[in-house]
Amino acid sequence: MTVIEDTIAMMEVLPEADVVKIQNFTRKLLQAQSAVSPFYPKRKEEIYQNLELSRKQVAEGKCRRAKEMFDELERKYGI
Repeated sequence: MTVIEDTIAMMEVLPEADVVKIQNFTRKLLQAQSAVSPFYPKRKEEIYQNLELSRKQVAEGKCRRAKEMFDELERKYGI
């Protein structure tokens, strides 16, 4: 059996209250990990805020085309 299969087999015989405790613990563990990791799922509101900021920066000319950026990196680092 794989680890996941073993885990599922053990959880299937546990009382519901214990399964809920495990789920809560797992949720807290994942939340703690996401606080450390720069890659975490974003809420819909965060995505909309980022999109609004991006659009504002484009309107203010605070951006440049990706090709220009890559050309600069190529010149600078010989990529």
